[in-house]
Amino acid sequence: MPLQDEEGHGFRHGRTFHQHKHEQQHHHHQQQQERQHQQLQLQLQPRRVHPPLLLDQQQYQHCHQQEQQQQQQQRHEQQRHYTVPIGFLNQQPQLPRNPGSAGAVSDAASWYPSPSSAGVTPGDAASGRDYFAPRGRVSLNTLTDPVFQDLDRTSRYYLAHFADHVCKDLVARDGPGNNPFRELIPLTTRHPLLLHILVATSAIHWSNLFRPITTIPTGLTDPGGYLAQLRAKDLVSRAALIDALTAKQTAMLHLRQVLDTLDPAGSEVALAAMHFFIRFDLIDLERNGDKGWLTHLDGARSILALLSPAAAAASSSSRMLRDCVIADCFIYHALGSTLASGALAARIARYAVEVLPVLERVETNSYLSCPAAVLQVILRASEFSYESESFGTTLTLGAAEEALELIRNLRAFDMDAWAAKLRTDVLSRAHVASAHRGAACLYVLQALPLARAASPVDPDSLVDEILMHLSQLDEGDPYFKATSWPTFIAGAETRDPDKRMWTLKRLLSIWKICSWGYIFTAIEMLKTTWDMQDRHDAAVGGNGALRGSVNWLKDLKAMGFDYLIV
Repeated sequence: MPLQDEEGHGFRHGRTFHQHKHEQQHHHHQQQQERQHQQLQLQLQPRRVHPPLLLDQQQYQHCHQQEQQQQQQQRHEQQRHYTVPIGFLNQQPQLPRNPGSAGAVSDAASWYPSPSSAGVTPGDAASGRDYFAPRGRVSLNTLTDPVFQDLDRTSRYYLAHFADHVCKDLVARDGPGNNPFRELIPLTTRHPLLLHILVATSAIHWSNLFRPITTIPTGLTDPGGYLAQLRAKDLVSRAALIDALTAKQTAMLHLRQVLDTLDPAGSEVALAAMHFFIRFDLIDLERNGDKGWLTHLDGARSILALLSPAAAAASSSSRMLRDCVIADCFIYHALGSTLASGALAARIARYAVEVLPVLERVETNSYLSCPAAVLQVILRASEFSYESESFGTTLTLGAAEEALELIRNLRAFDMDAWAAKLRTDVLSRAHVASAHRGAACLYVLQALPLARAASPVDPDSLVDEILMHLSQLDEGDPYFKATSWPTFIAGAETRDPDKRMWTLKRLLSIWKICSWGYIFTAIEMLKTTWDMQDRHDAAVGGNGALRGSVNWLKDLKAMGFDYLIV
């Protein structure tokens, strides 16, 4: 009978008890080290459903391209579902449980870390990284709020970032009691759609906070792509990007089910969620020609049709929240109609009478700080342009006369009186509103070219007026972030190299304050416009009558640049 140890295991021939015991201890120590290494690797993984984070650039781009292809397929299916049927929102979608859902498995945090668990939180100046400088800090009080306790750690983290950072970008001036978007957070415990789209929006915003320490060169052809390449080298930022794409895909699954069972009783939450699908696309740094915002805007308009103003106001927990969401959707239609199809204006025009009082109620806190009257003119000019393209020259001549009347009404609008009525930040509001008015006048002249020849207003003087008002708002002004659309319009119109560079630097400064990816879309369109203008001017040489005759708005649309600049 072979010799045995104290646990009954046989010794190999010729081995002493002490030699075998020493080998056992050594083997046990190796196993323990391997388990610790495996646990560490699990902690570094952002999600089980994704490849490890330690990817090379080619692998990561392939993974991200697959994500985009899946989202593109989802958008095609989503268009079918935007004919809103009757149903009820509060029926919970039966989807597989996952770490982002309320009531997820208790150990989710061990394998589904927030970016902070990977080693960095927003605001850690001593990150040791050479390429990136994050900013901001998430409130620990927000993270420990009881409303978050049924959620996994990562969802709590991103909702805290939403409350502490994203919400600041959604209103004119953030402060206690005047930011209704934070009221959405408690609703996430009852509405998975809202939970996942808020997590997605927060995560994509978080990933944008990482930027080069050095200034972005103004001469770059694609500064957004430059930033995206640098961001892809960062472990934590890349984890947040994957979190964002995954949460958005999950939200799309919930969206399909919600739209299949939607009625007026649930339309407010659905509209709020649709609102953040649009915002996700605006924040995303790597849209790569994606025009998903158009599809989501169509969905928002369909949901808007279900809202009964009287009934909704009576049943809504926050009229201010509802008004802000509706107003933002109207703003997206108005500004979206300037660069995308004028059909957006025609589709939303039927709601203009009902939405006007809503716009006026939220003027005090609207992030854009643009008078409702100016937005109406923009919308009307887009309608004229769309009708002119659809029905021909006769209507174009009539629309030109009406366009001149719109310009006269804009010039007569008393911006100082409008700002004084709002009582707070009067001077800043007046400058922002005046810049939007000048940009609206330039847009009318571009949208209806026949009005340009008959207009008593010189386009170059409008550019100077816009830049003068914008120059009165520095980076420390809370309304600085609301100036991207007039900056873009003025930059597209001017031929002056110094003014072009001023508008380019202005947009880059807005990016530093409000890290939304659409800023780089605006920069790309500006550089394309300037190239078209310069090539045209070089072709006509000294013929002053032909210089400046480029319709940059029409040419951008013809090239497929139908994007949303807000």
